[in-house]
Amino acid sequence: MKRRPAGFAQAFTLIEVTLGLAILVLIFGVIFQLVQMSVLGADASAKSSLRTREVSGLFALVRQMCLDLPVRSQVFLEFRPQGRGYDLLISNAPPVIVPGEIGGPRSLRLALQKDPVGGEGVLVLQEMVEITNSLGNARSTETNNFELMRGISSISWKVGDPRQAEEPSEWADPVKPAYLRLELVRRTAGQNTTNTGIFWIPTGYGPSGQPPVDPVTRVPMSVTNATNPT
Repeated sequence: MKRRPAGFAQAFTLIEVTLGLAILVLIFGVIFQLVQMSVLGADASAKSSLRTREVSGLFALVRQMCLDLPVRSQVFLEFRPQGRGYDLLISNAPPVIVPGEIGGPRSLRLALQKDPVGGEGVLVLQEMVEITNSLGNARSTETNNFELMRGISSISWKVGDPRQAEEPSEWADPVKPAYLRLELVRRTAGQNTTNTGIFWIPTGYGPSGQPPVDPVTRVPMSVTNATNPT
């Protein structure tokens, strides 16, 4: 049996080197999968959080619009064949995009449009403001569009009318309904996610069907003193 001279280290065989490399490859592969799963999980969590914030922001916007509606404003659910169902239209609306001290009467429209590129639904807020001169005469109408949300499969509006047993999906009454119901369906990760919100209108019909009271004349609002859509 041959002995190595003193001072010489024992060398690794080819099998030992190959086995060591294989173990390192397995370890790095496991680490890579763990990192990849962590990154994908963080990305999915961030996207889910973003979708939740978008829905919360939309519901907060609609809720505040309903709370701020003047008595003489009107609410319409208007069907648009060129669109994607019914739009929510509010005449004599409170300011949302353009400050209230700029321009005259304004109308708001929440419309679901189709993205020409991806084909998905895009929810757009349109604010139409009458620009007047120093004499108060209307000169033109300025329209401002603000994109609220993408990736919408469908959106539906219904109104609460205490005079009717069911919630109609059409509304053109001169007096506002008691509340609006919004159902939003979004396609995420191959599945449909539905969010529903109810938004009460203080200046709409009361629980027993009575119309709101005009703050000036102190008489119930009726067809004769209601406004027309812009």
